Amino acid sequence: MGIKLTLKGNDMKRLAKILILGVFFFIAVSGCEDTWGDPDGDYPCGYHNGKRLYKGPQGGCYYINSNGNKTYVDRSECNC
Repeated sequence: MGIKLTLKGNDMKRLAKILILGVFFFIAVSGCEDTWGDPDGDYPCGYHNGKRLYKGPQGGCYYINSNGNKTYVDRSECNC
């Protein structure tokens, strides 16, 4: 007792397109960590010398330096 699924030429192409779109959608959605970024849950707000800027809960604007620490910049540099 099982389900037998028979697909013909056009059905296979349609299924392949759906699966490919599903994979692209999954990649786009799963990229949210990179989009929303900071481990503290702060929001990305632009760039400073190639480093992604984040706006903290109290309005501070910072980037994560090479040591993994927050380096604050002027709030006017954040675009959010």
